[in-house]
Amino acid sequence: MRKTLLVLVCCMTMPASSYAIDQVETLDGGILTGTIKSISETSITLATSYAGALTLKRDQIKGFDTDETVFVRLKSGTTLEGQVHHDGGGQLVITGQDATMTTKISSIAEGWQPEANDPQLVRSEQEREALKRKWSYEAALDIVGKKGNSEQFGASVKLAAVLESPGDTLKFYSSLDKESKNKVDTANEIIFGSEYTAYFADPWGWYVRGEVEKDDFENLELRTIFGSGLNYRVFNEKTHSLELRSGLGYRYESFTDGTNESSPTLDFGLSHKWQFVDWAKMTNHLTFTPAINDFSDFLLTHDSGVNIPIGFSNYWNLRFGLRNDYKSMPASGREKLDTSYYSRLQLKW
Repeated sequence: MRKTLLVLVCCMTMPASSYAIDQVETLDGGILTGTIKSISETSITLATSYAGALTLKRDQIKGFDTDETVFVRLKSGTTLEGQVHHDGGGQLVITGQDATMTTKISSIAEGWQPEANDPQLVRSEQEREALKRKWSYEAALDIVGKKGNSEQFGASVKLAAVLESPGDTLKFYSSLDKESKNKVDTANEIIFGSEYTAYFADPWGWYVRGEVEKDDFENLELRTIFGSGLNYRVFNEKTHSLELRSGLGYRYESFTDGTNESSPTLDFGLSHKWQFVDWAKMTNHLTFTPAINDFSDFLLTHDSGVNIPIGFSNYWNLRFGLRNDYKSMPASGREKLDTSYYSRLQLKW
């Protein structure tokens, strides 16, 4: 009996702030208690001691009451700090220090605790950050080896730096591919390149790009490619994007036998990115550069792959892909098509 009385006395003397004092009434008559942390156009976040943070759908809520003052912003833009009470009929009364306002629950755009930041200011800051140009970097490594009846070694190193904003993108990239089998070189390629794209009237933009390549296996002493033209974003969603480009270019090639070729070209390209699940992303890139004076003389480059993060890292991922390099008029004794399958360790930051 004494223990029971002691518990009752303690409960009666506890400060009111220790209780869950805000109430949310649902359309089916249920009442949830806790602390309303935030209100958006679609939900109310209620912090409880019995179930943690609950996210309640606005269209299932009849009304709510707060014991302490909160900030409430209406869809009209009016903002008031005060206590909120509902009359059970869809009407809310907001009682502030200097004013009292009656409104419908459907007219509320958002709400937040006095100690929290104004969501509108937070969004504005996020938008300003999103508009800033930001550098990102990528390093990739792929090494394969074999010993025994035959010896084989292959290494692929790729580096890239990208300066990006919603309105433009500047990219620098380089790659080194070297392979040998039984001490005979089967690949030795070096590529350096850069490209810039700016959107003057989204989805329309313009681009300029340049690339330098040296490939001993193709007897290629030097290949330079330049291209410039228009870029078009077919769609540009957060998880799915497709860009097309079309323009004019110039290609110059010199070979180890002393010969060289050069010609103006057309310049076509495709870039596709798709986050088809939360943990995997597919990218596809295609370039096609036919000579203007002879359409049968062209270069076609294709690269498709899937990136999968390693564990819960935001930096490390594995890329499994396929690359095709097709030269319609290769050097003497060389194949038109080079196809490579790869699995690559990538670091992005």
